[in-house]
Amino acid sequence: MLINSRLLKQLSSHAVAEIAKHAGKHQFNQGELIIHKGQKTSGAYLVESGRLRIFTMDGNGNEKPIYQLDAGEICILSINCVLKESVYPAWVSVESDQVVVRAIPAPTFRRLYDCDPTVRDYVLNELSDCIFGLMGNLEETAVYEVDQRINSFLVRSCPENGVLRLSHQEIASRVGTAREVVSRHLKKLEKDGLIELSRLRIKVIDPIKLAQI
Repeated sequence: MLINSRLLKQLSSHAVAEIAKHAGKHQFNQGELIIHKGQKTSGAYLVESGRLRIFTMDGNGNEKPIYQLDAGEICILSINCVLKESVYPAWVSVESDQVVVRAIPAPTFRRLYDCDPTVRDYVLNELSDCIFGLMGNLEETAVYEVDQRINSFLVRSCPENGVLRLSHQEIASRVGTAREVVSRHLKKLEKDGLIELSRLRIKVIDPIKLAQI
């Protein structure tokens, strides 16, 4: 049985039945790189549980985040690959402890897109949301100072329990700066009582105030 995702709520009963019938189920663990840039995709990817991170890299090997996918969300880049029959334009890794992904085969998704208006409407809405999200990321990179980008990353990545299990180097790669810069800023946040630091663990104490600054 598929999760009650935003995708399934907006589709016709026929489309939901087809996806449930044909979508394969795959499970991955934290840190696994499950799609490489330039890889051919097998279908459209729906996250059943957990979180995926989609990113690219600059010339220095620093990761540049594109967006995250949480439970119930579908990867718009994989849809684009299916419809255009192109390769995947980024890398995808597992952000949470585990993730379960449903892969809707390309022929199934193309057939539904051609024949079912609810599928076409959903794709257009998701594409619009994705464009606005990417614009926000570009604005953040162009306008925010590195300290603000670190704060923003901590808030956006913070799970419900407030605990991020990341190294300072991983954070540095994702915001495009040096590890020393991240370590210095995190120590300042800890001194201000906004986070608690331990090995490979960051406890966000006050995400609201962190977002405000």
